[in-house]
Amino acid sequence: MAEQSQFWSSNTIDPKRAFRWVLRLDHLPAYVIKTAAKPGFTITNVPHQFMAHTFNFPGRITWDNVEITLVDPIHPDASGKLVKILQASGYAIPGTEEAALISFNKENATKAFGTPAIEQVDAKGKAVDRWTLHNAWIENVKFGTALNYTTEDMVDITMSIRYDWASYEGFSKTGQVVIDQIMGNDQIQSKRIEEYRTELGAEVNVGIDV
Repeated sequence: MAEQSQFWSSNTIDPKRAFRWVLRLDHLPAYVIKTAAKPGFTITNVPHQFMAHTFNFPGRITWDNVEITLVDPIHPDASGKLVKILQASGYAIPGTEEAALISFNKENATKAFGTPAIEQVDAKGKAVDRWTLHNAWIENVKFGTALNYTTEDMVDITMSIRYDWASYEGFSKTGQVVIDQIMGNDQIQSKRIEEYRTELGAEVNVGIDV
């Protein structure tokens, strides 16, 4: 109760806000992006039945697609950029037999799109957390909703991003000046797992080495 009271009464505590964010894409400026979802994950459940009981075990993790919406200005031409990414990923219009043999592969698709990063910022514009999407590629694009003579709305593009996993940077210690990599590629994973188990009071000796 004391911590809750301190949160509402302190003038130094500032929660993360839904409008303070930047999505950094390699080929599109941040100001054309209207909405972006943060990463999420799902861990599958593996049930085991014994007599009248069901016991549940965690299985595989799947990272959920990130959905974004952006406006399509005349300049820079967002539609044009996405079409270029599509072709750089390996798509060829099948106008000839030779062109019809060309297809996608993961290396081209991820290199063409780049490495997206979603940052939340504070009131001074300083990053307070960052999600980075690894091996990301465009799974779905819709170049606007139905055109309509009765509306003056901007034309939006919706896009779904598929990726293998996300890394996270945030404030790992109270009062830290800069955000720190809390879950990332350059860490020795077995040591980081044991460190967090100790921090959370959940030490388990399973002898893993990943």
